[in-house]
Amino acid sequence: MAKTGFRVVTDSTADLPPSWREKYEIEVVPLKVLFGNESFRDGVDLTNDQFFERLETSQQLPTTSAPSPGDFAAVYEKLSKESEGAISIHLGSNLSATCEAARLGAESVEGFPVHVIDSKSTTMPLAFLCRVAAESADLATAVKAAEERVDKLGILALLDSMRYIQMGGRISKIQYLLGSMLDVKPLLKLDHGEIKPLDRTRTRAKAIPGMVQRLKEEGPLESLAVMHGSAPEDAEKLRGMLREEMPGMEIEIGQIGAVLGTHTGPRALGLVYVKR
Repeated sequence: MAKTGFRVVTDSTADLPPSWREKYEIEVVPLKVLFGNESFRDGVDLTNDQFFERLETSQQLPTTSAPSPGDFAAVYEKLSKESEGAISIHLGSNLSATCEAARLGAESVEGFPVHVIDSKSTTMPLAFLCRVAAESADLATAVKAAEERVDKLGILALLDSMRYIQMGGRISKIQYLLGSMLDVKPLLKLDHGEIKPLDRTRTRAKAIPGMVQRLKEEGPLESLAVMHGSAPEDAEKLRGMLREEMPGMEIEIGQIGAVLGTHTGPRALGLVYVKR
């Protein structure tokens, strides 16, 4: 069989829309989610809905683990038989060991060029990079297009509760107790892999318009999506508000996967984007 072009690889934290995965033939390497002694491949053995149902009743926060270099090597080995190279776009290296595992996996497949891209981000910004890469004419153009956009990726996240981010060690117990006593809804920004608090409001109804306002301050956008953790009605409402503010903008809706959902908790809302 003649080899064709290049292929795009990502991991399950990209929350890649199934239609994009099919259209662009993108390979997705799953991370693992562990509830106690039970291990699940993210998006394979456990759907997002099943994960959030389980998370709400779990006394203990699940843990997550990166794929092994061997998991990546197996994918690259398979692709080496049908294509001339690959671009592999992954979860930020300061958030997970996934990128490093991809690099090690790539080194073990001789004669097959794999360009590993550290997105410094998570969830659908990775999917946007995958789409841009897949629509490129060749591998060099794909790598350039993805790398140029890494520093233009952004995430605004509204959490319904501070419980999960505290259990995951991202904020202190004191901050959590103060926040939970007031029942605040924190608005966070993921910037170059760093979580920065932006705002805290008492009600979700007030916080959602605040997200729209913050997004407008980010300037003109190339791509935009609304993400949610088992809150589809709120996601639709948020998309409706954005359409009024940004007529003509294509706005996807997606569900946050298990790895990010472990830290955000149920009913989280996110705006993910690529700046122009």
